[in-house]
Amino acid sequence: MSSNSFFPRTEAGQIVWLSNYSSKLPIHGSACGIDDEEIAGTLADIRYYVWLLQHWHPAVQRDAKEATAFKQLIINGSSNDKVNHPQASTFPDPPPIPAPGIQKRLFSQIVRIKAGANYNEAIGHNLGVIAVANNVDHPVPEFTVTVELGATGSRVRIDFKKYGHDGIWIESRINGGDWAFLAIDTVKPYLDERPLAPGNTHETREYRLRWWDKSAPHGEWSTVQQAVLGS
Repeated sequence: MSSNSFFPRTEAGQIVWLSNYSSKLPIHGSACGIDDEEIAGTLADIRYYVWLLQHWHPAVQRDAKEATAFKQLIINGSSNDKVNHPQASTFPDPPPIPAPGIQKRLFSQIVRIKAGANYNEAIGHNLGVIAVANNVDHPVPEFTVTVELGATGSRVRIDFKKYGHDGIWIESRINGGDWAFLAIDTVKPYLDERPLAPGNTHETREYRLRWWDKSAPHGEWSTVQQAVLGS
C-alpha cells in the first residue's frame, strides 16, 4: 500500500513520530498559535497513545495467545506435560486515559499549525508534518517460517511485517492436504503450536498469507512457505 502522509502507517513508526512531535511541540507551538493549555493536553494525549501502542496492546495480545495455548494444552495435551498457568499482564501507574479521538485532535491541531502566519517549512520538518511520498508497495505479505522448541514441544514460528495493515490471514495445509483457515494475527510472531495429527510421526506444514483489514481478508496469496515437524 502506498501513502504520502506524514503519519507513519506502522505502529512502530507511529511511536517514533509521536515521540518526536511531543518533544518539538513545546518549542514551536506558541509561535504557531497553540496555547500552553492545548500543548499540555496534546502531550497528555500522546503520552497515553504511545503507552497504548508500546505497552498495553502488545501485552494484551500476548495474554490472549498464552490463554489460547494454555486452553489447548489442558484440552489436548499429555498428562506428562508441565503446566504453568499463564499470568495476566499488569500495568502499574498507567497514564491517565484521555477522551476518545486523540488522532482527530492531533491532526486538527496540525492543520491549524500549518495555517499559522509563523509556520514555515523548517518548522514543518522539525515537527515531522511534511508529507513524504512512500512508493513502496507490498501487494502480498512477506514472511518466514522456522521450527523451534516451545513449552509443549516443537512449534512453527511465523515472522511477518504488516506494512500498515491491520494484520494477516493465515491458511495452512498438512502433508499436501487441503488448505484450511488457521488464524488471524495482528501481532508478530504467530506461533503454530498444534500437535502432530494422531498417527503422524512427522508433518510437512505449508503456509500462505493474505492481508487482513477492517475485519476481512483481501488481496492475493503470498508465496507458500513450509516447515517440517517430527522425526
